[in-house]
Amino acid sequence: MRIVRDSATDSDPTVSGTAIRVRDVAVAYEHEGYEPEEIILLYPDLSLAAVHRSLAFYYDHRELFRSVDSRDAATTAPQGEPSDHDTV
Repeated sequence: MRIVRDSATDSDPTVSGTAIRVRDVAVAYEHEGYEPEEIILLYPDLSLAAVHRSLAFYYDHRELFRSVDSRDAATTAPQGEPSDHDTV
């Protein structure tokens, strides 16, 4: 399995042949504390190699995920409240 950018998932990189986003694998690992061996239980369509490949892609392209996160935060800020990009 390889990492692809699919328009069906808003161009978020996914594991080919699945709708599983690299971001979801990275969040499970970095923020939720799952080990790669546990992530394959969360996402049975992934092999252990695909989990490691996803994490490697994430770490090699962190700026891509940071820029997407910043853009998402700006577009989801509640009305009337400044986003991180607004000046106050």
